[in-house]
Amino acid sequence: PEAADAADAADAADAADADALASSTPALPEFEYSELRAGGDAAAHQWLSALAAHGATLLRGVPCEEHRVAEVAELIGPLQPQIYGDTFDVRSEPRPINLAYTGEAIGPHMDLCYYESPPGLQLLHCMRFDDAVAGGESVLIDGFAVGERLRRDDPAAFETLARVPATFVKDHAQRENPVLMSYQRPHLALDGRRRLVGVFWSPPFEGPLRVAPADVGPYYDAYRALDAAIAGAPAVRRRLRPGEMLVFNNRRMLHGRDAFGTDDGVRWLRGCYVCIDEFANKCNLLRRRFADADAATPRHLGNQDWGTALTALPPQQ
Repeated sequence: PEAADAADAADAADAADADALASSTPALPEFEYSELRAGGDAAAHQWLSALAAHGATLLRGVPCEEHRVAEVAELIGPLQPQIYGDTFDVRSEPRPINLAYTGEAIGPHMDLCYYESPPGLQLLHCMRFDDAVAGGESVLIDGFAVGERLRRDDPAAFETLARVPATFVKDHAQRENPVLMSYQRPHLALDGRRRLVGVFWSPPFEGPLRVAPADVGPYYDAYRALDAAIAGAPAVRRRLRPGEMLVFNNRRMLHGRDAFGTDDGVRWLRGCYVCIDEFANKCNLLRRRFADADAATPRHLGNQDWGTALTALPPQQ
């Protein structure tokens, strides 16, 4: 009976979490870089708790030096290498190899869906954003909130997108470091208790659908429903200033940008990634240390997270 009661309580808590997310609007808690650096683990705990709760944070006053984005990332864990290097620059180039290196608008998406283990966190440090640059605002949409609204409003579409795998492809053999990668996964990832733990959405990198014929029609119906839900979702929009740094959960937050002019001025962001497991590890250690692993602690970190059950255990000797 006690086990059944505990399971019922967990199911009720999950349902409450889903309802809260479905009705939520995105937020961008702000922190001062100097206070984060001076505050040690206590400040890191506040910052990462906000990042876990809201999916994104903004750091202000980060010196505009190229190594700073890696320095901030390493407060959480080691950098996650990927095809663009340990760190990368987002700015327009004369001969771009990626849409990000132009002034074109970029729709909401997550990065590197074609990886088996896509990055968990993304950091984008604004190095330059000249006044002469028109447009270029950054956009963030809470994919978990979108997913939970879809589960509530169109459960058949939700179930299809949690079951039928999409195909994500990166085929760019004509670059200095050739890349040919592909991975199949559903757009919506659920854990064993059917909690939403990942939203995989990147239309420019979708390849041919490889599923049973009976799934093709339902998949595209559900795909259109999710696309419409994302298009209509509330968003955080911000014109970054030099010294500001976005840090967001790449498994949860869909990011994009408005188009901007490239003839006058420079828009330059410097970025890197951190593995989702390093994020979960740091969050769990800080939860345990600061003894607040309670029901209010966010459990949606972008992968399976045991939350209270894990951090309440005594440390192993």
